[in-house]
Amino acid sequence: MVFWRTRSEKKAEVPTATDAETPPPITAQPAEADAATDEKVETEASTNVVTLVTSWLADRLADVAIVGDRRDVKEKPAKDSAQVGPVEQAQFFGQKRAIGKIRAALVAGRGEHLLIMGEPGSGRVELAEALGSEVDRAPAADWIHIVDPGAPSRAKGFTLPPGEGPRFRRDVRIALDKARAAFGRYLKSEEHRISLDLLEEDLRYRSERAVEPIRRRAEAQNIAVVKSLDGYVLAPMHEGRVVRSDVFRALPEALKRNVEAKITVLEDELQSVVAKLPDAEFEASEKHDALIRQAALRALRPGLTAVRRAYADGVSIGAALDAVEEAFLSAATRHAGSEIFEPVIFLDCEDVHLTDPTGPSKVVIARQATASDLLGEISRDALGLPVVLPGHLMRAGSGIVIIEAWRLAADPSAWLAISAAIRSKQIAPISAPGVGIKVDSIPFAATVVIVADAQSWSKLEAIEPGVMRYFPHVAKLAETIPMSELSEDDFAKGAARLAVEHGLRPINSAVGPLIYKDAVRRGGGRVSLAGIPLLHLLQRADAVAADHSASQIRVADLNAAIALRADGDKP
Repeated sequence: MVFWRTRSEKKAEVPTATDAETPPPITAQPAEADAATDEKVETEASTNVVTLVTSWLADRLADVAIVGDRRDVKEKPAKDSAQVGPVEQAQFFGQKRAIGKIRAALVAGRGEHLLIMGEPGSGRVELAEALGSEVDRAPAADWIHIVDPGAPSRAKGFTLPPGEGPRFRRDVRIALDKARAAFGRYLKSEEHRISLDLLEEDLRYRSERAVEPIRRRAEAQNIAVVKSLDGYVLAPMHEGRVVRSDVFRALPEALKRNVEAKITVLEDELQSVVAKLPDAEFEASEKHDALIRQAALRALRPGLTAVRRAYADGVSIGAALDAVEEAFLSAATRHAGSEIFEPVIFLDCEDVHLTDPTGPSKVVIARQATASDLLGEISRDALGLPVVLPGHLMRAGSGIVIIEAWRLAADPSAWLAISAAIRSKQIAPISAPGVGIKVDSIPFAATVVIVADAQSWSKLEAIEPGVMRYFPHVAKLAETIPMSELSEDDFAKGAARLAVEHGLRPINSAVGPLIYKDAVRRGGGRVSLAGIPLLHLLQRADAVAADHSASQIRVADLNAAIALRADGDKP
């Protein structure tokens, strides 16, 4: 620590020196000499500085110049103030063999899944992500799920050209919104009301025409044919008016039996005619449904025609639009009398997660690994409408899905879900509670990369013995490498990148050889590639540097961190 005296103290205590009496500049002692004394206090009568020299402050007294009657203490940057520049991209030293196996697996065909074995902190996930982003694969097809009119609890899947899913769903959604509004306006129009009146009048006319012969014969016999809510009723008639029941009961018995006999004969004929009336009513109902479908088609056709023209080259697009049209017409027929017409035609999807066909293959890292996170889920949006939430496997398309084994081991149902997808090569989203919709499975085109260590892999084997059969490709990361394959400079740059990624102070250039030697010591004569011990050492050194307000991690900081680690290792 350095303590400066006040200006008044300098004038009172320091005599004026002549040029002849100016002593020569004081040269700082080498670091080795300073280190020999743990603490040293120097007090001279002719100086205005009292200096406490410790191993932490030796580099602060590099240059002391005495000019005239006063000494100016100048603090210069230490020789080793230059910091280690981190590598711009992640480097995976000593993993040439593993990298070759990983690349070979990622360029293999569909279903060639990969297992990467390595200790935590060895950069397993970063390596898989970096190599996966290099793979160039044909993008997978997009999908749209359209509700089956014959089974509303099922949604059929239709393929779309890669990357066209978001735009197609948007265009169809706009066309349906316009069609629904136009359909509602038509149902309230005068034209539609007149059409319904004509249908009802035609049904009445056909019913009356069928009953008219019996009515004429009955009236000739003083029997009336009266239409009621339940059908037709025969009653005795006198002078064109129906006879009341009390009057009829007062008639002579012979006359009553004669009238009843006539009514019985006419009833048999009337029953045969009425039995044919439901056919006429059914025919009228079909005409009504046809009228509604015609109105719905008039409302929908313009929008779908524009969509068809926009996707003229897609054969699968045509099949999907035909299904959309049929679903809309069926829904319109079922809900024609309701005040609110908001049919569910297709299941919307979170388009933001889908693959961009213009970019490289997608690499998805499964930070959450439940069964629904992996396969996807059929849920509801804020309006209560069903929606498909894509899982990691669907989001990856034909790209790469990276999953850490410990996440699957923590949730056995997640592993069972992904193993079923690997076996069947199909992805079937899971229905959320309260959603009674099942969707068609879609092809599973991605490559699964499982990142594991010995412990997490053994847990997966306990869940499903023989799990290795799903992974024809296995790459094992090296834990140590010979010193000849990794120089001090490269190792220091990698450590500097590690420090930057974790928000630590820059590493002084003099620290590089020390961390390299520490890695060699941990590797038993070879360079240890374990990242976690190195990170912990740098974090301790960064904390020591923070205590001393240093802007870099220095040699003294690292030595203190090593000492702290050694103290912590003692029982």
